[in-house]
Amino acid sequence: MKILFLGDIVSKVGRDIIFTYLDKIKEEEGIDFTVVNGENSAHGKGITHKIYERFKSWGIDAITLGNHAFSKKEIIDHLDECPDLIVPYNYPSGRENRQRVYEINGLRLCVANILGSAFMMENTMSAFEAMEEILYKYDADLYLVDLHAEATAEKILFGHHFSKQLIATLGTHTHVQTADERLIDGMAYISDVGMNGVYDSIIGRDIEEMERAMIKGEKTRFTLGEGPGILCAVVVTVDEQTKRATAIKRLQIRPENVV
Repeated sequence: MKILFLGDIVSKVGRDIIFTYLDKIKEEEGIDFTVVNGENSAHGKGITHKIYERFKSWGIDAITLGNHAFSKKEIIDHLDECPDLIVPYNYPSGRENRQRVYEINGLRLCVANILGSAFMMENTMSAFEAMEEILYKYDADLYLVDLHAEATAEKILFGHHFSKQLIATLGTHTHVQTADERLIDGMAYISDVGMNGVYDSIIGRDIEEMERAMIKGEKTRFTLGEGPGILCAVVVTVDEQTKRATAIKRLQIRPENVV
């Protein structure tokens, strides 16, 4: 079994680059199941019902979120129409029990979404407590987790702590792809899958605006970067007999003429 996981999608540029390459990647890699993190897919913050439907029409199976899950309030009114929208389990909204179990090749795969604790103000319980509850509540053969967290150390600790119970711990949120993909006790791990969005930006935002805000202390708007996009993803291979991950492959497609 091969699972494709695409990191944080930021704005239309992120959506467009996925649309451009998704079918090609799925065919070349022999993908059985596709997950994307869509929490920033609507103009850099949140997701809309229309974008959810577009992702589904492209053959995306599950869409995870993060701390900006409900930045676009209209999605709340459409949650019942979005069964494959995975809300972080420990998001303080009362909607946290939106993890999903899918059947793939005769195996039950639980796709879970959890917020980290360090430097994250939105969660209501620790990532470790949330994972324990998910393992108890959701009966599955395989567990894949989108760990939406800021601190690399927390992600690595989480991966080691649950390595024998999960087939993948895939980090999101920081938008910069890390080169630490590895297998831990038959679990695929990476600290951050990376961003799908404008390559020449500050994690998706306009560089000059960020300079004015962080260096000059100016009050600025949330202006997105402009230009060609970068695609970041991983492919996780799972042995269906042992129910353990056997490989994790990092993918990155940069704009042409960029080294």
